[in-house]
This record gives sequence, C-alpha cells and structure tokens, in this order.
Amino acid sequence: MDIFTRNAGLADPVLSDEAAFFIQLILDDIWLWFNTVYGEQARRYRPPPDLDPDDDPDPPF
Repeated sequence: MDIFTRNAGLADPVLSDEAAFFIQLILDDIWLWFNTVYGEQARRYRPPPDLDPDDDPDPPF
C-alpha cells in the first residue's frame, strides 16, 4: 500500500501483463469519450492575449 503514499518515492507499482492491458483499454475508452464530447471545444481554444500590467480585465465596481 506504500505506492499510494508520499513516502513511496518514484517506484512504479508492479502490474501483470493482463492488468496493464485492461488499464490501457480503460484509458483508451476514457480518451475516446473525452475526445468525442470535448475535443472540438479543446481544439478551438486559444489562450487570451497577454495584457499590460495596467490593464485590469475585471475592474472593481
């Protein structure tokens, strides 16, 4: 259970080939779902332009 604590260090947990295969399948399904639902939104996102320090994007009342 030490793999889930802060004291575990950088050691990877040991997985069987079967467990690694099923985890990969699950991650593939999650990626496919996320890309189908949110992919277009994520692809059209553009970061806002840098503002001058004097510009206040959210002025007070």
